[in-house]
Amino acid sequence: MPSPLQKLLIIKHSKVAYVADFALYFLLIGWMTTSLILFPVRMSALSIVVYIILGGFSWTLMEYVLHRWVLHQWPPFCEWHHEHHRQPKALICTATLVSLGAIALTVYLPLYWAASAEVATCFTLGLLMGYLAYAVTHHAIHHWPNSRVAWLNNRRVIHCLHHACPHHSFGVTSTVWDRVLGTRLTPLTPPAVKGLENSARV
Repeated sequence: MPSPLQKLLIIKHSKVAYVADFALYFLLIGWMTTSLILFPVRMSALSIVVYIILGGFSWTLMEYVLHRWVLHQWPPFCEWHHEHHRQPKALICTATLVSLGAIALTVYLPLYWAASAEVATCFTLGLLMGYLAYAVTHHAIHHWPNSRVAWLNNRRVIHCLHHACPHHSFGVTSTVWDRVLGTRLTPLTPPAVKGLENSARV
């Protein structure tokens, strides 16, 4: 029988728990946005927008780093992520306790101590928006096969290549860091042919 902590860290979720993870981040983003609007902030509107954008862009790098070096190389996370590659349509995602705790400890609190509550809130808000965009995009790639959105279909092809060639194409919402760090595949790249053949599985 798993302990309460093990239950909190489980990665294969029920439908309720899986949807609850999306809902929690959506509500958290809404609460942080509302607090910036309703309560006095010791920052200009331009500074607020800039920090939110910086947080969102920082997520693209964090997404790449986590996917490439943590989810594919660092136990036990790589074992968990292997289950997603093995069962791409299963309701598998990082436990909310892990993702939220990691963001709080590595982003919000350091910025709170080094800068201010306002900077920490704005930057973290942008990063959370990026994370939620990633979560929704990744879910759509695997569970909404008939999308009419060209951008999403393009992301599906690229992510399919990653599932077939796991050492390439780590970006889910963006190809920026794959291009910069030389891990980008395209359907015309020789190793990518297998990915296209396997696209129906993803």
